[in-house]
Amino acid sequence: MEKPVFLQPKYVKLYKGIAVTVGVYLVFRYALSLFAPFVAAYLLAGAVRPVVLFLKRKCHVPTGVGATGTLLGLVGALGSGIFFLGKLLVEQVVRFVQNYGGYRDAAMGAATRFCSRVDGWFSLSAGTAEELMQTGLARIGETVDKEVLPAMSKHSIEALGTFAYAVAGAIIAFVAAVLLLSNREKYAKGYRRSPFYAEVKQIMGRLSAAGVAYLKTQCILILLIGLICTVGFLFIKREYALLLGIGVAILDAFPVLGSGLVLVPWAVVCLLKGNYIQTVVLAVMYLLCLLVREGLEPKLLGNRIGIPPLYTLMAVYVGVELFGVFGVILGPFGLVIIRAVLDADQEKQSA
Repeated sequence: MEKPVFLQPKYVKLYKGIAVTVGVYLVFRYALSLFAPFVAAYLLAGAVRPVVLFLKRKCHVPTGVGATGTLLGLVGALGSGIFFLGKLLVEQVVRFVQNYGGYRDAAMGAATRFCSRVDGWFSLSAGTAEELMQTGLARIGETVDKEVLPAMSKHSIEALGTFAYAVAGAIIAFVAAVLLLSNREKYAKGYRRSPFYAEVKQIMGRLSAAGVAYLKTQCILILLIGLICTVGFLFIKREYALLLGIGVAILDAFPVLGSGLVLVPWAVVCLLKGNYIQTVVLAVMYLLCLLVREGLEPKLLGNRIGIPPLYTLMAVYVGVELFGVFGVILGPFGLVIIRAVLDADQEKQSA
């Protein structure tokens, strides 16, 4: 007897895809904060495990002591780097705020001159374009006073709570990572007795090869591109070089958009102004960023992701719409999870 249309394999696969997608969304929306410290612990334990095993094998250091010492060293190194970069970043933000009045006056002067040219181009009466600009700025100012500033005040209080929650989560992740490393064999035996061990192992293997590789690759690329841009901005003696470098590096992580969205127009403006040295430096920065991303990304990822750039862009857009700024990471990572689960199910059926 022939199966009903809605039970044919292609429709069953569609139902599974929808179910997995909904499941991933629900986990990200309502359960991610519960599991985040333990996911971080799993990643930390995997990162330092080779060092812990080396210390145990060569130096006879107990696993618990080696795990604690290695993790403390890693946290100390990362903390020192974050503190140094954070200090520079805060200094540049403070300097920008202090000099905001001068920058605003310079920008208004340039805008006024541009408006005068627009009046001449379109044969308008003098001051027409500037009046329109001032009206628009006044409306923007009202919106900022009525909506943006109160929202910032509200979210600043929430940010303090989020920071305290993140610190607590980091402590839990550290302790959990030490426990995972110290009792790895014991936990592994318990996992093997689980009826879902084979399925979970297969899916986690794919996520380790795909999801972790994706996050690792993006972090490496953002770090390198941020370094290139910061050095370039320092070379042309731009203020807030670190702030600009970090901003361009983060923008470069977006599919399609990339660092060219900032560097190319900036280079064109410098060329029109006759600043040829800055033009060359910005062009070289853009080429280096392009070479780093196009050259390293395929080598770091290999064929472990297998997701076309268009789908990645769609995942970023959907992720931002659903989860805000964290959707830049959660969107593509969620797509990787969906792909891994469906591929694992398909391989199981084929076997």
